[in-house]
Amino acid sequence: MQKQKIQRFITFLSLSFFLTGTYAPSFVQAEQGDSTTIVGLKKSQTTQILDSFKEKQEVLLFENVPFSSDDELGLFNAERKMNSLSDILKRIDSSKEQYKQQKRVVTREKFTLKRMIADLDASISETEKYISDTEELITDKNREIAKYAMHIEELNAKIEENKTSILRYLTYIYTKGDLVYDGAQNIDVLRSIILNDGNLGEIFNDIHYKSILETAGQNFIEIHRDLVKEYYYNKESLKKEKLANVRLRGELIARNRDISAQKQYKEQILEVTKGQEALYNQYIATKQESEEKIQIRIANISEEYTSVFARLGDKYQCDIVGGSNGSGETVATTASGYSFTASGTLLDSCSDLQKFYTAEKKLIDYPIDENIQNPLIWPVDATRVSTYFHDEDYFKSLGSDHEAIDIPMPQGSDIVAPAAGYVYFIQPPTATGYGYIALKHSNGFVTVYGHISEVLINKFDFVDTGKLFARTGGTPGTFGAGPMTSGAHLHFELYKNRESIDPLRYFDLTKLQYDSIEGKYQYKFVEDLKTRYGNKTNISKYSKFLIAGSDEIERQKYLLANYASPSFSNHDVWTEEAVGGKIDPSFLMCVGLAESGLGNHLKTGFNVGNIGNTDSGGTYEFISARQGIYWMTKTLNNKFLGKYTTIDQLSRYGNKKGSIYASSSSNWHNNVVRCLSALKGKFVEDNFEFRLAEDEKDD
Repeated sequence: MQKQKIQRFITFLSLSFFLTGTYAPSFVQAEQGDSTTIVGLKKSQTTQILDSFKEKQEVLLFENVPFSSDDELGLFNAERKMNSLSDILKRIDSSKEQYKQQKRVVTREKFTLKRMIADLDASISETEKYISDTEELITDKNREIAKYAMHIEELNAKIEENKTSILRYLTYIYTKGDLVYDGAQNIDVLRSIILNDGNLGEIFNDIHYKSILETAGQNFIEIHRDLVKEYYYNKESLKKEKLANVRLRGELIARNRDISAQKQYKEQILEVTKGQEALYNQYIATKQESEEKIQIRIANISEEYTSVFARLGDKYQCDIVGGSNGSGETVATTASGYSFTASGTLLDSCSDLQKFYTAEKKLIDYPIDENIQNPLIWPVDATRVSTYFHDEDYFKSLGSDHEAIDIPMPQGSDIVAPAAGYVYFIQPPTATGYGYIALKHSNGFVTVYGHISEVLINKFDFVDTGKLFARTGGTPGTFGAGPMTSGAHLHFELYKNRESIDPLRYFDLTKLQYDSIEGKYQYKFVEDLKTRYGNKTNISKYSKFLIAGSDEIERQKYLLANYASPSFSNHDVWTEEAVGGKIDPSFLMCVGLAESGLGNHLKTGFNVGNIGNTDSGGTYEFISARQGIYWMTKTLNNKFLGKYTTIDQLSRYGNKKGSIYASSSSNWHNNVVRCLSALKGKFVEDNFEFRLAEDEKDD
């Protein structure tokens, strides 16, 4: 027993000394089944060691840098402002020259303005004459059309009259038949007289009629043909005249439009050119005034900029020079012409200061687009993750949150930059020490790589996205693995504005094996799959927790119908209580699922959200399902939790010291996120806002 205590004490001292010297963050668990000790250390000791390391690493990464105060960091903003203002000055000069050129053009055009107006007037007069002639021609055409129409009516009357005569002739011939014809088929007048039973006057009239009847019979058809021919000729002529009239009217409309445009153009020219030279003079004067104001602003910013450089020089005992050092050797300079040096020779601290400044400046040109789904690429060729961010088992074993992901990789695998950045810190690998590297990126991102076996770059080197800069390690006993390691892997940390964040939120998870991914990330895997392949892949095989429905409401109803107990399956009750408490209904249902399986595993009556049911034995029960749901919203809005807006604040997953709804450091949060992703039909982030906005409540 005494020997074990001594060994444990020696191990603790060794580990503490190691952490103090190298800030190693990676550990392994003890033998399987032992969740309270690690290589002879108690859980309380590992918690202390790990938390101490995190504090020191935070100081190392974010406090122990050349520029730390607000005014020093303001150098970059000042330089950006000066560069921006200089660009504005260049644009002003360019625009001034353009307007001067336009002024010269206008001055030349003034001499030709009268000619332009005269040409326009001539064109307008010509168009007006054409319009007048066209209107007269249309009037003539209308008269011709009227004449043709009248003549057609007359012809039509004659044709009808001739048709009547032909009909009478044919009727007479048909009724008398052979009686009025002789053997030669000519009309026999004497026979007609004998056969006629009228008086003498009528007989003579009849004889006269019959004498002309024969002649008429021969001419009737020819006359009719001539009348019809003339009729159709006049109709065609009328049609042509009407078409011509339509064409003329169309031309008249076009000409009227032309003359309107010509007159408008003339007015515009007169308006624009009227006093235009004076307007250009005024504009150039305004630009000149703006230029002077910008010059004053640049001078003021530059004065403060120089002052900060001077303070930095005093702080690090470095001289501030411009362009070259005292011996004539050229040194790296800032955009404003300053460099950090010391009596002509760059010292280590001054050199680092200059390199840091140069790297920070270059970083400005490599922003990370956080609007895309996966802005970072994998630093290694990963297929699975062995330990997750805020891993529950890790916390249970070591008493400290795992602020990283562990990626199993063969010893010596390539590590590439997930985004452009520069080398922020290097802890070189040694035979017994822990090796790691930190890269700084734009937008406040910092990435850390642990168990490094080989470093291929230098501090302050700039690396582009995908560029090789180190190799993995972690195999026990190898360079950079540290005194304790679980095997070959990459320990990867991601920071955003000095806060550790989950790296898997920023990577394409389709690179991993789906079945090896923790439940809540499987929805992101599907989202990434859609982004990567569109509709070319079948995602149905990746659905583990199936919630059917074409929209969120249908999926809510499916969840309650298939997973809730009968008492808690009423969709209206859930939504009414949630909206009344300004809580997202889907979130409230998922909390009920995580706490009691939506009423299937109640500890006390109708307490679906485990309100008041504490680990120390406290219990509380309700008289109805609605009351149990109501008290969930009441609890989320109380004085302790009412200030929270995102899921990660409600448990120890993202809230280490404040009041919480659930004590779990991982499982509760992951289950709620997984359920919410299914109901929302998309991957839900850790910082999902579970409270409804006013307009959402009103809807």
